[in-house]
Amino acid sequence: MSALAFDTLAYARRMEAVGFSRDQAEAMADEQAKIIDERLATKADLEAFRIATKADLEAYSRAMKADIGAVKIDIEALRIATKADIEALRIATKADIEALRIATKADIEALRIGTKADMAETKSEILKWIMGTIGIQTVVIIGAVLALARVVPR
Repeated sequence: MSALAFDTLAYARRMEAVGFSRDQAEAMADEQAKIIDERLATKADLEAFRIATKADLEAYSRAMKADIGAVKIDIEALRIATKADIEALRIATKADIEALRIATKADIEALRIGTKADMAETKSEILKWIMGTIGIQTVVIIGAVLALARVVPR
């Protein structure tokens, strides 16, 4: 209940003075008194609200500080875990690169050996064809010389 003083008689007289009937003025004065009693806050009400609000804010502040502390701990744990994960990935990547280097080197060596063997085989085939061609040419030349020798008189 409000501790404000509201002079209903003075209010009702003022309303009568501006043209309201006595019943209307008294009804309005009673309603105004009710509104003031039920809805208007006094200095004491405001002080009590201020104290309660201050206590609530302090409680929220303490809770927020505790929550912030917990978040800081979580962030630090995540930082440490992330750092460990990055280090593990670095080591795994380095090992993968080394394995790939070794595999690539082995593949290159296998290709080199295969190419060398293919070149030797191709060289052998070329020599066979050259020797065959030389043999055929020799036979053709000897045949032509013999044919000429028969045709030409001696």
